[in-house]
Amino acid sequence: MLGLKFNGTWRNYQKQVLDKFQEYQADGHVHLVAAPGSGKTTIGIELIARFDKPALVLVPTVTIREQWVDRIRQAFLEDENQVTNLVSQNLKDMKQITIATYQAFHSAMQQVQSQEDNGEVEDYVGFDLLARLKERGVETLCLDECHHLRNEWWKSLEDFRKNYQQLQVISLTATPPYDSEPELWDRYLQMCGEIDQEITVPELVKEDTLCPHQDFVYICFPTKEEDKRLEEFEDTKWQYVSQLVVDPDFQELIRTSKVLKGENSADMLLEDPKYLSALLIYLQAQKQEIPKHLRDLLGAKGLPALNYYWLEVLLQGLLYQTPDWYEDPQETKKKIEAELKSRGLIEKRQVFLVKSKANDQILNQSLGKLSGIADIFATEYASLGKDLRQLVLADYIRKDFANYLGDDQAPITQLGVLPYFETIRRSAQKQGLSVPIAVLSGSVVIIPASVKAELEALIPNTSLTFSTIGKLDQGTYLQVGFPSNFKGMVAAVTELFQRGSIQVLVGTKSLLGEGWDAPCVNSLILGSFVGSFMLSNQMRGRAIRIWPGHPEKTSNIWHLVAIKPYTKNLFLREKENEEEVDQDNSYQDLLNLTRRMEHFLGLSYKEDTIETGLDRLNFPKAPFKKSKIKAYNQKIKELSKDRSSLRKKWQEALVVADKLEIVNEVATDRKQIPLLTLVDAEKWVRYSFLLIAVNLLLYLFKTNGIRLAWLTTISLVLLTIALVRYFFYKSPYVRLRQVGEGIRNAMLKMGHLSDDQSRVQVEEDKDSYCIFAYLKGGSMRDKELFSQTLGEFFTPVDNQRYLLVAKKAPAGQSKYFVVPSLFEKRKEEAQLFLDAVAPQLGDYQLVYTRNEAGRKVLLEARLKSLANKNDRIITKKKVKSALK
Repeated sequence: MLGLKFNGTWRNYQKQVLDKFQEYQADGHVHLVAAPGSGKTTIGIELIARFDKPALVLVPTVTIREQWVDRIRQAFLEDENQVTNLVSQNLKDMKQITIATYQAFHSAMQQVQSQEDNGEVEDYVGFDLLARLKERGVETLCLDECHHLRNEWWKSLEDFRKNYQQLQVISLTATPPYDSEPELWDRYLQMCGEIDQEITVPELVKEDTLCPHQDFVYICFPTKEEDKRLEEFEDTKWQYVSQLVVDPDFQELIRTSKVLKGENSADMLLEDPKYLSALLIYLQAQKQEIPKHLRDLLGAKGLPALNYYWLEVLLQGLLYQTPDWYEDPQETKKKIEAELKSRGLIEKRQVFLVKSKANDQILNQSLGKLSGIADIFATEYASLGKDLRQLVLADYIRKDFANYLGDDQAPITQLGVLPYFETIRRSAQKQGLSVPIAVLSGSVVIIPASVKAELEALIPNTSLTFSTIGKLDQGTYLQVGFPSNFKGMVAAVTELFQRGSIQVLVGTKSLLGEGWDAPCVNSLILGSFVGSFMLSNQMRGRAIRIWPGHPEKTSNIWHLVAIKPYTKNLFLREKENEEEVDQDNSYQDLLNLTRRMEHFLGLSYKEDTIETGLDRLNFPKAPFKKSKIKAYNQKIKELSKDRSSLRKKWQEALVVADKLEIVNEVATDRKQIPLLTLVDAEKWVRYSFLLIAVNLLLYLFKTNGIRLAWLTTISLVLLTIALVRYFFYKSPYVRLRQVGEGIRNAMLKMGHLSDDQSRVQVEEDKDSYCIFAYLKGGSMRDKELFSQTLGEFFTPVDNQRYLLVAKKAPAGQSKYFVVPSLFEKRKEEAQLFLDAVAPQLGDYQLVYTRNEAGRKVLLEARLKSLANKNDRIITKKKVKSALK
């Protein structure tokens, strides 16, 4: 009926999906998870062909919409001209296969006007989408990159499914929401069905479907002007804060607190104990007396030192959260609020002392990244020369900078496509390099003058215009003008890039970051400073495709992060550890990078393993001193040149087994692993030895021989059992595995795991004092949920509903463990969790923290956690052998 027939050769993993098509589609869904570059679009078209019914395909962007049309034309039709009769890109003019964006679909469901990401406008007022679909007889729905759905798009799609049920659904995605809340996960599965198969990046590299690649993080310094602004902000903050804490009016305001006068009930104080804690920490810092009943209420033997964090909490409470705690006849609070606002320390009724949105923006959009891009370009060109095919992606074009292109003295004041182009052009010119650089965006196209004839030959019969732009010499670079409705410019410039007529291509992430295909890219610079992990993953996917005819291809992916070099913070001068100072002032740019790297599976710098996380890149630890940053940048530049070793390391890392398994490791410090079972075992060893000693005394006093023999036998049996139990629980690996198995059993009983054959594995990290645990076997969702639950069990106490509290904790062991969020909604579920882990934990009781007695326990546990800076949980994904 559809007349589609694939004219290529299926890859092994694609064939596996298609061989199981009948099995997968039995529930009305085929749900495929596959990394960018795996050929999801091709599989999707084949699945549509096998259902052989009129189909609606929904995609996230216009670029991907057009890519689907091109793939159908090139790979599935004998006569490419048939595509116009078979495929439509307009919901109002449906054909056998209609491909539309989620935006257009949502607008049609709501019957409103739609505007696409490329500016296309369509009016759906009065348009009955359901009636048109029924008229066309659509029975197949394909959701491409279904992780993209915004909340309002979800609602439209759910409404559609309720009212149009005669559908077989194909779902294709690179990044399912594994780490979402159970309710969101259930919603996702209800729409897309259970995941039928997952194809990961390491598998694709092993299959030679993706090329060996490596991530590099180039650390940029803020410019002198930016650094001055950051320093001025910190100095202004320090000067004001250091005066404020000793200001007599402020001290008097604190003294008026109803808390100190005993006018607040304990119940009220414990509603949110951090404000009470902040108040007492301030009193301690000022060497003022803390009322005994308040110290007893906290249950704390010691309080942390006053720092920016605790002062921020105190001021937030005083100004906004608990203002009624303080009498203020002098209106001191208004003066403090005005002073904080004037210094940029309050935004939208939130006090910012630890972090600042203004500072975050300075670093996020730091012009220091321009010199980073120039350095990366120079490094890559020195390494690859004429073989370089570098893609640079940016968020914005910055058309206002066009007039300054070619002016070597013009300051560059923004990040974007044109500033990046000019930065690289100047770098090449400075080094005397003749490197063809181009700009490709939806509205601005710049090419080297040397490729003008080639471009015209690629798109004949098109009215192109060529003109100067800025102060660029017309014999060197030209701006290309083309009709607004012309669709072939991207393909033509991409072909020039493939040929090497263009070696560096600078463009927008919206046009080239997703769906665009240029297999030649062997160096990618992510110059985007906004966007989620999902978009970063798609952008990264542009660089890791294989390049037919070039089996030696490897690819480098460059991430930029701006970090202000470490300077001693005077307000925190009493801290012993410099690392804590820097961590207290982590900027969002670094946090964004850290989160991004948590999801990318790649090669470790340190050993031949494939895992996620910033640590695999041997990223420097805080404090970030300038000399350390420079040394790191130099090291990664040298590392980036060794592409032959990169291929070899991938091969060695992937040799682990015929079948790979991605696991989610959770690392915890040995000292956090519960000790109570070991202490109990030690107690029984002591009792057994005591019993043997009693037997010896009885023997010396010539007690009845038969009775003595029985007692001796019993004593030896008990000693043997006690010793076995002692040596069994002496190992922290064993104790962690036992706890993990208890958690796994609880999850199985609650129906949170899909595979009852999975098991808990435990390994040591030789480079740290940590032990890793992970779930072997089971689905990716099982692994994600298990690691999340195990991590929550060891996480520092914050404001959880239920805690596990030891009746008597061993020396050096925390009394408190957290009941994970999966089990905290009802007491019965929390009790089930305790029952499952009790045999491995020892004598712990369940405490509900939402009553007065429980809140006291919660507060004590939170203060204990605050004092322990080692209560950090590390999680990462890692490739293991599925056969181990």
